[in-house]
Amino acid sequence: MKVRMMVFLLISFVLLFGGTASASERLDYREGDYLVHLLEDGDGIRKTFPFQTSNQITASNTEIRLFINAREIDSTAYTIDYGNHTITMRKAPDSGAEISMKYAIAPTFEWEEGVSGKASIGNALTGGDGSTRTFQVSSRYILNSSKNVSLHIDGHKLSSSEFTFNHENLTITISEKRKAPGRQSKIYFYFPKTSISSTRPSGEATEPKWPSEVTEQKPPSEVIEPKSPSEATEPKWPSEVIEPTSPSGSVTTTVPEAETVVVPEFNVPSGKNFPGTITLKSNYTFTVSTTAEMRKSGYYTYVMIKNSNGELVRRIRVEANSSSTYSLRALGLPAGGYYIYVKVMTQYGGVAVSSPQFYPVRYETQQIGVFIGGKQQTYKQPPVNRKGNVLVPLRGIFESLGATVKWKSSTQTITATRGSTTIVLTIGSSTAYVNGVAVKLNAAAQLVNGSTMVPIRFISEALGAEVKWEGTSRTVIVFQYEPDIPTSIESERTPTNGGSGPESSSPILQNISKEINEASDIVFVIDVTGSMAEVIDYVKESISKFVDSVPSGSNLAILAYRDINYIDSKYPALEFFNFTNQKGVLKNQLSSLVATGGMDVDESGLEAVQMAMEKMSGSKNAKRIIFITDAPVHDKEISPKKTKYSLKEVINNVKANKVTLDAIAPKEGFAYQQIIQLVESNKGTLYDINEASLTYIK
Repeated sequence: MKVRMMVFLLISFVLLFGGTASASERLDYREGDYLVHLLEDGDGIRKTFPFQTSNQITASNTEIRLFINAREIDSTAYTIDYGNHTITMRKAPDSGAEISMKYAIAPTFEWEEGVSGKASIGNALTGGDGSTRTFQVSSRYILNSSKNVSLHIDGHKLSSSEFTFNHENLTITISEKRKAPGRQSKIYFYFPKTSISSTRPSGEATEPKWPSEVTEQKPPSEVIEPKSPSEATEPKWPSEVIEPTSPSGSVTTTVPEAETVVVPEFNVPSGKNFPGTITLKSNYTFTVSTTAEMRKSGYYTYVMIKNSNGELVRRIRVEANSSSTYSLRALGLPAGGYYIYVKVMTQYGGVAVSSPQFYPVRYETQQIGVFIGGKQQTYKQPPVNRKGNVLVPLRGIFESLGATVKWKSSTQTITATRGSTTIVLTIGSSTAYVNGVAVKLNAAAQLVNGSTMVPIRFISEALGAEVKWEGTSRTVIVFQYEPDIPTSIESERTPTNGGSGPESSSPILQNISKEINEASDIVFVIDVTGSMAEVIDYVKESISKFVDSVPSGSNLAILAYRDINYIDSKYPALEFFNFTNQKGVLKNQLSSLVATGGMDVDESGLEAVQMAMEKMSGSKNAKRIIFITDAPVHDKEISPKKTKYSLKEVINNVKANKVTLDAIAPKEGFAYQQIIQLVESNKGTLYDINEASLTYIK
C-alpha cells in the first residue's frame, strides 16, 4: 500500500507540477535562429515525408530548409505542402538517410533549451519598433512564477534590472534605461520548466492512476500499442514512470519502498572560484588541472567543448586531482571557435562549472584571422598588419558590430553610426572622431588592393567591444558582449556528427553488429547515472552505422535506468523508448537522456534487463540485449531490500527467453564479476567500457 501511495503521489506531482515536462509534448530545439525538427529516415522508396511540429508553420511566417545526412538540399529539389504538413522530394532519399528540417524562428514560436543551468522554454517575441517597451508573450503554457526568467535581444542577455516580467498576464516591460528594440531585433524570452503549472486548455485534465494502471504515454493520435516489437515501427514517446506487466497482466517489476537518503553537502563553487583550471597552450593544446576537492566518491569530472553556436562537440572524462593535456587537432575538431570548460557532477545531483574560455582554432596561419562574437570572419581582402596594427575591410567590421556605414568619395571620409555612437575616419589621416572628439590613431585607414581598410582595435573599442590578440593562431578576437554559453546538463546534448570531426574509432558497436546475422529485436539497456555521459555520447555517435549494418527487419529500443529505490521527481528510474528502425529517432532519444543522479554505487540493472525481456516477449525476431553500465547491480542475495531479483534468477530468465546478452562494462572489479556471468551464460561478449568513448584512440 505504501508503494501504491508513493507512486500515486509521484504521478500527481508530475501532473500538477510537471506541466509540459511530459514527453508527449516535446518541443523542437534551437540552432542559432532556426529550430530543428527530425523527420523519419529514408527507405529508398518514399518521397513524401510528414512533419508535425509544435509550432504553427505557414508559408508566410517562416522559411523551411531541408537536410539529408546533415547536408542542406537545394530548395528546387523538394516542395512543401504547408496545409498537409508534408515535404515531397524529387528523388527518394536513400535507405537509412537521416532527414531533418530547420525552420526560421518567428514570433510566438517556442522551443526547449538549457539556459543558465536550467531546463527552459524559449519563446520568440514580436520584433520592436524602436519605441515599444512592453511585449506580450504568446505561450501555450500557464506559469506560476516570474522568477529565473531571462531576456535576450540580438544575442545579448539583459540584466535582471533591465526588464520585468508578469507571469499572470505574460507581459515583459523593458526599462527606460535601455534602448527599445528596433524593427530588425530578435527578441528571445526564456522561462524555466519548473515555473509551468499547466498547458492552456485543449481538453480536460485526467485523473492520476494507481500503479497498476500506469502505462506508457503515447502521442495523442495513438490508440493501441502493437503487441510485439516487430509491429512497433512508429516512434513512441518515453513514459515518465514505468512498471512493465507480464503477458498475464500482473506486475512483474516492483518498486521497493523509497528510502530517506542523507545527501552529502556539495560545496564546490562555480565560476572564477572553481577548483580547476584550463591552460590554453601553443599548437592547439590545452591542459586541464583539477584538485583533490573533486576526488570524492560519486564525483565525476568532465571537460566540455562547445562550438561557436554553443553546441557540444566533445565531452572528455578526466581524473580528479591531476593534470592532463589534450590536442584539439587530435580530437578531430575542425577550424573554428570553441568554448572549453570543466564540469564536476555528483551522483546526488550537485553540479559546479568553471567559466567557459574561448579558443580560436586556425590550422592555416599564414594570414591573420578575425573572430567576432566567437564566429570566424571571412573577407575578400584578407586582414593586413601595419606596424603592429591589424587593418580589416571597413564594411565587414562595421556590419559585424551592428553599425551602418556611409562613404563620401569626394573627401574619402567614412562615417559609421550605431546607436548614439558616431565614428568618422578619413583615408590617410591619423586622426579619427568619436562623437566629435578627436582620437589619435596608431594606424590610419587606407586603401589596400582597392579595399578600404580600417584599424580593427580602434573601431571595436570605440563601439564598446573588447579586443584580444591570440599569438599562436595569429588571430584577433572581438567580443561586443560577454558570451552567454549555457552549461546546464540540458544544453549539453550529445554530439552529432555534422562536421564536428570524425566518428570515434572505437569498434565496439561495429563488432556487436557483425554477430547479428538475422532480423532481431535489440534493446540498449543503458545506465544513465552521472558517470555515463561520455558513453552515451559514444553510443549516439555510433548508432547510425550500427542500424545500417544489422539485418533488415530488425527493431531497436532504448531502456534507460538509474535506481528504483529512490524517487526523483525530475528523472525517472526506468524509462523505455519503444522500438523503431529510424536512425534519426534513435539519435533524438539518446539526446534526450540526461546522465545524472545515481544514489548508490550499485544500480537497478537487473530490473532493467528484466523489463527489456518483457518488452521483447511475443516477438518472432531473434532477441538481443546490449547492457551498458559502469556500475554493479543490486542483487537480492546481497541486498534483499533493494531489489526483487537475484543475479542467478535473471541469468536463468535470459536463458529461458533465448536472449543474447552483450555488455559494455568494466573489465575489472565487482561490476565485472557480476556482469561477466550474465554475458557468458547467454552467448554474448563483454566489451571494455573504457573504449566506449569519442576520444578513444586505438
